[in-house]
Amino acid sequence: MEIWERFSPAYEAQLERLVEILRDLGFAPAIGGSGSEDGEYVRAEYDSNSRVVFFYHLEDPADARFIASLDDAALRDWITEAWISG
Repeated sequence: MEIWERFSPAYEAQLERLVEILRDLGFAPAIGGSGSEDGEYVRAEYDSNSRVVFFYHLEDPADARFIASLDDAALRDWITEAWISG
């Protein structure tokens, strides 16, 4: 099973890691899109500024590989630079 395949151990671990890091950074993550044609995603509003919204598809192979390629520190930096500071 690949990291973008729902219910695989790798997928579930990646989703959990992403949600935990988003919460630590001050986002309110929610999972949506289950069963839709576009696939499951994480949407997270930034608590300090509701105009900042993180959105990421979990079942897209390229997106899943990108997240998996980042260690926790790099993932935090990427989220901070791309969504909070950007």
